[in-house]
Amino acid sequence: MVYFHTDYLQVEHHQSANVLITQWYGGCSSLQYRQALIQVIRIIKELQVTNAVLDRRLLKPISPDDLNWTTTVYAKAYTRLPLKKIAVINSFNQETERQQQQLYALLKTCIEVRTFDDLTSAYDWLTAVPA
Repeated sequence: MVYFHTDYLQVEHHQSANVLITQWYGGCSSLQYRQALIQVIRIIKELQVTNAVLDRRLLKPISPDDLNWTTTVYAKAYTRLPLKKIAVINSFNQETERQQQQLYALLKTCIEVRTFDDLTSAYDWLTAVPA
């Protein structure tokens, strides 16, 4: 089910596996970026999501102020969520990827994070039944 959709981001929840998928479609304003991430946090809390795919392939680089906000305010809020595993799909943009690695390094302290090049592999890792 799609919970949030704009020109730059779509957030959908796969209820059967309790997986949230966020897919960025490009750049947006600073305000839109921050509001979108706050909305993602609200959805995760409301649905008690334990696994998420962060598809950042098309996300554009963010401003230094937004990067600081992401690695301080947003990262701190993210660590309080019920998330157990996050599958990250690498960005096509090298600068975006470098920026996002700062966030993932912070999240790895309390959430299992792995990176992937495609959505199928990311989703499969999240939904695999442990042996």
